[in-house]
This record gives sequence, structure tokens and C-alpha cells, in this order.
Amino acid sequence: MKKISCAIVEDDVISLKVIEGMAEKTGLLQIDGSFTSPTEAARWLATHSVDLLFLDMEMPELNGLDLLRTLVEKPDVIIISGKSSFAIEAFEFNVTDYLLKPLKDYGRFLAAVNRVVHNVKKSADIHTQSSRYLFVKVDSLLLKINTDDILWIEAFGDYIKIQTLEKSHTVYSTLKNIEEKLPPETFLRVHRSYVVNLSKITNIEGTNLEINKKIIPISGTYRDDLLNKIKVL
Repeated sequence: MKKISCAIVEDDVISLKVIEGMAEKTGLLQIDGSFTSPTEAARWLATHSVDLLFLDMEMPELNGLDLLRTLVEKPDVIIISGKSSFAIEAFEFNVTDYLLKPLKDYGRFLAAVNRVVHNVKKSADIHTQSSRYLFVKVDSLLLKINTDDILWIEAFGDYIKIQTLEKSHTVYSTLKNIEEKLPPETFLRVHRSYVVNLSKITNIEGTNLEINKKIIPISGTYRDDLLNKIKVL
């Protein structure tokens, strides 16, 4: 199973090392950020996303709850605090768990992490199910299209053309809008006018790729992304 990304915010160095040690011991977590300064953590979290945040409550300049208020998208949060008095307010932020210092009970720590693992897996399963198809408006009809059937999508001014093996569907939308609804592990923009299904590519030569005998251009802006996504021997 892919490891869950996490960050740790704890101003006490010894407590920070204990949390890091327990997190590594689980074998389930990847520590992407570790901070003793809550202000540095807030700046980092403004541009980085993680699945899980271990968060102390009492810190200088910015306490744990104030830091949570700065986050636009909140990950699962496990509070680790020396006091239980913050628990009621913390749970108003829908934190996953609240652990008390000093951290000595690894079993209790692991139980909290496993709750996050369950939450992340459930969210991923829901996303996978919903990304297998999409509904597009064709004339007055909402048409269901399985994403696996899509070969490529092409921009035409204010419209897009969704090409499947059987037929082409012209839809009033933007390439950016539909790109956001497609599974990113399968679909990739390769040109300002094209999004392709990576699994349908039959060959790549120079600045072009081929899908079902259709030659599609690859712009320099997206070429590196494409080469990083496909499996090259």
C-alpha cells in the first residue's frame, strides 16, 4: 500500500523526535515535513498538501487551533497535546484523534494512525468509483460516458470534442473543466488543445503521438510530464 503523507508540527524537539520515531515505526507514513516553528509550518502547508497532520496545541506565535484556521484544505489531524483542556474545541475542527503527552503508548498512537489510513482509503475508493464515468450534456440529453472508453479530448473554441472508439461527442465546455473531472493517473494534457488517455497511445515519435491512427501533437510544455507518466524501458 502506498504510504500516507504526513507533516509534524511540534515546538518541543524531544516530543518531535518521539512522534517521528513512532510515525516511522508504523511503516504506513511518509514524513514530508517536520517543524518546530508553527509559522514556518503554516507557510509550508499553504503550498503543500498532506494526508495527515500531527499537531501540538500550545506553541509560541501560533497555537495549534490558530494554525488549523489558516488552512484552506484541512487534512486528517491528530492532536498531540500536554493538556486535555483543548479537546472539546479541537473536536469542533473535526480532528481525527487527540493524544496526550508524553507519548508512551505506541498501540494508542497506531490506532489513531489506522483511523486515518481508513479515512484516506475510503476517500480514494470513492474518488476511483466516481472517476470511472462522467455525464456530459449533448443537446438536451445528459449522456454517461465511461472514462475508459475515451481516446482523447480536443478543444474547439468554446466546445470540446470527446472522442471514443465508436463516436465523437461535441460538448459546450472547456478543456480545463473536463480535465479536472478525469482521473489524473490515466489522462494527461499533451498540448493546449489535447488531453489524451495514456493507455490508448500506440506510439510516440518526436513531437507527435498516435492514438487509433490519429496523430496528436505534443507541445514542449507538456513533453516532460508525458515522458514521466509513461513506462519507458
